[in-house]
Amino acid sequence: MRIIIISFLLVLVPLSIFSVNSNAGEYGFKFLQIPISPISASLAGNGIYATNYTGAFILNPAANLMGESYNVSLNHSIWLVDTSCSQIIYSKGDRNKHFGLSAKILDYGQIDTRDDTSAIIGSYHPLDANLMTNFAYRIMPDHMIGVNVGLLYEKIESASSYGFNADLGYVYLPPIANSVLFASVRNLGFTSKMDTESIKLPVTCEMGMGYTMKSDIYTLSGQAALNKATDSEMQYTVSSEMDLWNTLALRLGYKINYSDENLTAGVGFNINRISINYGWTSFSDRLNDTHSFGVTYNF
Repeated sequence: MRIIIISFLLVLVPLSIFSVNSNAGEYGFKFLQIPISPISASLAGNGIYATNYTGAFILNPAANLMGESYNVSLNHSIWLVDTSCSQIIYSKGDRNKHFGLSAKILDYGQIDTRDDTSAIIGSYHPLDANLMTNFAYRIMPDHMIGVNVGLLYEKIESASSYGFNADLGYVYLPPIANSVLFASVRNLGFTSKMDTESIKLPVTCEMGMGYTMKSDIYTLSGQAALNKATDSEMQYTVSSEMDLWNTLALRLGYKINYSDENLTAGVGFNINRISINYGWTSFSDRLNDTHSFGVTYNF
């Protein structure tokens, strides 16, 4: 057990102190960093400790062992400019083990091709796609580990690239009741060349903590995390969710040291076996705010 934890930290800590790579522009598949789920979007791009979060394993592969789950979720995000993201998630777990599937596509829309005189001579339709599988296990009552493995595909005009990505996750339940500590390393892997140039994945390390208070009326959870990607500075997130009567969820988050993003918010409704969620992210004046929508069916 100690060997697993030490090995994980030996990977996590060095990556977490990397400075911004001088070749940051060479990194691709940035859509892996986009929080498509409205729950994640409204909780500052995180929220593994949120209630009823089918896609928590995408942020931390061990996260869905926090509760029982058997559901399917469909999510759509109206992203920047004319781009949009769509995602389908399947989750099945019983607190001791979890299996999940995720399919995500970023659609850039149709883009015109022009000649030297700006006349339209054609068009192309770029897109990014990621298919991912999750496996997670509770190795001890208070220690959980998980892994995601996936396939990547990116197409821009006539050039394309494919690859493999993997995430590692760890969740620890400390002696303090209703608290959680978590860590993950995401976007490990490799890709083929795009035309003649290699594409690097934005490897991202994250560490954080959460705490929950419960009563007969509400469940209030809060979370703070720091993350470091190889193509960005250290960034921080804080978020909170209040679930009332297991029917209405109010969410709020804030991103610190992000270049254009800051405040996030959202709301969710549970009606019998169906959950409907909305998430909003505020961007700077030069970019549009983004909106995410999702529906989950609980079997």
